[in-house]
Amino acid sequence: MYDRLFQPLRIGQREVRNRILFGSHTTNLARHNLLSSLHADYYAARAEGGAGMIVLEEHIVHASDMPYESAVLGFLPGTAQAEKAVIERIHEHGSLAFVQLNHNGQQSTSGHHQREMWAPSPVPDVSSRETPKVMEHADIRAVVEGFAQVAHIVAQVGADGVELQIADSSLLRQFLSPLTNQRSDAYGGALENRLRFVQETLEAVDAAIGVDRVLGVRFCADELAPWAGLTPEQSLEIVRLLKVTGRIDYVTVTMGSILSTHMFPFHASMHVPQNYAVHLAGAIKAAVDIPIFAAGRIMSAAQAERILAEEQADGVEMIRALIADPDLPRFSQEGQARRVRPCISCNQGCQVRGVMNATISCSVNPDVVHAQPLPSELPIEEKRKKEFFGDTPNPGKGLRPLHSQRVYIVGGGPGGLEAARTAALRGREVVLYEREAVLGGTVALAAKGPGRGELQLITDYLVSEIERLGVEVHTGVEVTAEMLRGVYPERSEWAQHDNYPNTIIIATGAVAGMGLLPIPGCDLPHVTDIRRVLAGEPVEGQRVVVVDETDSHGVLSAVELLASMGKNVEVVTEDFYAGRDLVATHDLVLWKQRVLPHGIVVTPHVTVVRIDPRKVIVVDCFAEGERELPADIVVLGTFERPSQELYMALKDRIPHLFRIGDCVAPRRIEQAILEGRRVGEQV
Repeated sequence: MYDRLFQPLRIGQREVRNRILFGSHTTNLARHNLLSSLHADYYAARAEGGAGMIVLEEHIVHASDMPYESAVLGFLPGTAQAEKAVIERIHEHGSLAFVQLNHNGQQSTSGHHQREMWAPSPVPDVSSRETPKVMEHADIRAVVEGFAQVAHIVAQVGADGVELQIADSSLLRQFLSPLTNQRSDAYGGALENRLRFVQETLEAVDAAIGVDRVLGVRFCADELAPWAGLTPEQSLEIVRLLKVTGRIDYVTVTMGSILSTHMFPFHASMHVPQNYAVHLAGAIKAAVDIPIFAAGRIMSAAQAERILAEEQADGVEMIRALIADPDLPRFSQEGQARRVRPCISCNQGCQVRGVMNATISCSVNPDVVHAQPLPSELPIEEKRKKEFFGDTPNPGKGLRPLHSQRVYIVGGGPGGLEAARTAALRGREVVLYEREAVLGGTVALAAKGPGRGELQLITDYLVSEIERLGVEVHTGVEVTAEMLRGVYPERSEWAQHDNYPNTIIIATGAVAGMGLLPIPGCDLPHVTDIRRVLAGEPVEGQRVVVVDETDSHGVLSAVELLASMGKNVEVVTEDFYAGRDLVATHDLVLWKQRVLPHGIVVTPHVTVVRIDPRKVIVVDCFAEGERELPADIVVLGTFERPSQELYMALKDRIPHLFRIGDCVAPRRIEQAILEGRRVGEQV
């Protein structure tokens, strides 16, 4: 099935065992701005899972750059020792270890080290609006020397090579691009001058690492700013010029720049097509004879194999897919691709470069930095136990406990499914009940939103896993407190059953609520909510007012769905703009591009006073006086409330009771799955 992906590839003086590159990305796992033991565990898991090459988190090469608080500063005295420990862990599993070198230039920040940013020209950063200092020739020489210094350190402690960042947030790219380089000296103007800083850096780094190490580049081939930025045509010429030097051994090809950060390969959400940047790699591969790696939402081994078969690249960069499941290469090569935990490109746990300084996580994988993840197979003795116990509960007559340890789970959303999977892997007899006809909970509903279908992948994976592990599933069953109480002896007998085996996990999710404060008129017949809209209930009338209290993906998915149906949609929010939640996931620009052509209206910083027949009364948060908005139907996008009635009816009445996910407090997929894992490990 994989004629190319798992074949070796020669890169400079090294041979990589397959064509999969785990690319560099921010993790916030550093301690005192050095690689840590968490890095070692994190990268070793991806190496053990089968990635051929691993490019470590960017190493900052000069003190003028401090892009985030936990950045790895490659020039610190402790760098060599920290690098060696991580590189050795990667090599133990047969993968090559590379170190990315970078200076963020104008895309850095002054907030952490309280000094000016450096850049080729005084072009303000798009995000911070901060104007950088124009680099003098002495500054340029200092940064070049910084690249060489860090390259020498990591080569000396065993790195197989280094990668220069000339793509996402990169001073090298900023010098190369007319979009950010407006100089008139030897480093600006004609391409030969704009390329000078890159060439000087390549020369210095090449000399620093020696002939037996690999030198690669991560290169932006299209800044998506054709009026001034790098274009695919210009990029072909640039790569040819770099290849002529004989210094570069591979190129990873990307897309996006300061005006299109949502198109960086590590940022592109599920609303961006898979393989979206592969054509750029194909064009460059046809022009030069060094290994070319494609990037940009390459999510499966089958997808990667097609790219290689079509000769669009020699290898593929996979980052988020291997965050979601480090074993993707191994499972795929063994013919077990169905067992790969899928990345859903939700950008809700892996995007950690920001003011929160959270460590990297993943919505679908609770083991991102887990040193001892669960086994993927049941021990043989547990398999035999599952084959022996075959008694099944009868939902119509209550639940019958067995003498083996049973875990009853109520709720088939992501939390309940992960709890079932985890408990089953630990050998427990698991029975799961879901009120609806299908599993998936709120995630299954959210997947009905336009362009959000990939959310269904995590439900499909978890359902496949619990089927494989023999979990007993009942859908369309409304479990009551009386049914669950029947699993246990009477309260007076508890003392005789300290080790009574049965456990109950409540994972009943959340339901639509009235928000922070109930809006007068919210119970009128023409008022509905986003859950019912996404579920496909008919929406009568043409004029729709959506009350957005949460700034969430769910509300704006409903807005997009209504707009695509031809409705006249107005969104009202107390915030300064609609969709604050979409900023961190790099979805806001794309959402606006999709919905604004439909003529939707966004009314910011207003409070809904009340809902009347055929109209909504609002008041501006910063001005007096009410306004009337015509509305045939009103859709509430308000905060939800936990569905905790079943849990409260059982609390303090039966032992071994847990609750997880949204029925504790409505949150994200990540928290539900993580809590499902933690409880599953306890039972």
